[in-house]
Amino acid sequence: SHWAYDFIEIVAANGITDGCGPSIYCPDDQVTRAQVAVFLERSMRGGDFIPDPGLGNIFLDVPDSYWAAGWIELLYVDGITSGCGTNIYCPEDAVTREQVAVLLLRAKYGADYQPPAPVGVFNDVAPSSFFAPWIEQLAAEGITTGCGDDNYCPKDAVTRDQMAMFLVKTFELE
Repeated sequence: SHWAYDFIEIVAANGITDGCGPSIYCPDDQVTRAQVAVFLERSMRGGDFIPDPGLGNIFLDVPDSYWAAGWIELLYVDGITSGCGTNIYCPEDAVTREQVAVLLLRAKYGADYQPPAPVGVFNDVAPSSFFAPWIEQLAAEGITTGCGDDNYCPKDAVTRDQMAMFLVKTFELE
């Protein structure tokens, strides 16, 4: 009866995630920046994909021993992320709704993709915001309708149920 049940089942069936434990998904948990790297790379490359081990030489806060180093470094090599600051990725930070808009569209269209100029779709996203064109393009493609009351909630953390919906709609997973 969960609103995201079908989306969660689709990402699981496609091998995008095994959940957060044996037979559980943890839909209300926040998605970390490390987890989003795995979600995006598997969505782009297929659920069976496993990257080469990370070298630990791209981000100072992602050593080669970090569990998602290979995923994070590949996301960087693919041009989808440059991290969260100078030479850092912030792997344990929650990914925000504004950040995920950029990540999803770059993953879908490539590193050079630039969305159209914003026109002011959501009350809480100023057209002057760096993230506005990305957020508005997600809405234009039917990937999001926001968080209610004509808002997008750009600074909110993405939850695992929201991530499942974003992935299914962005990559047209079945």
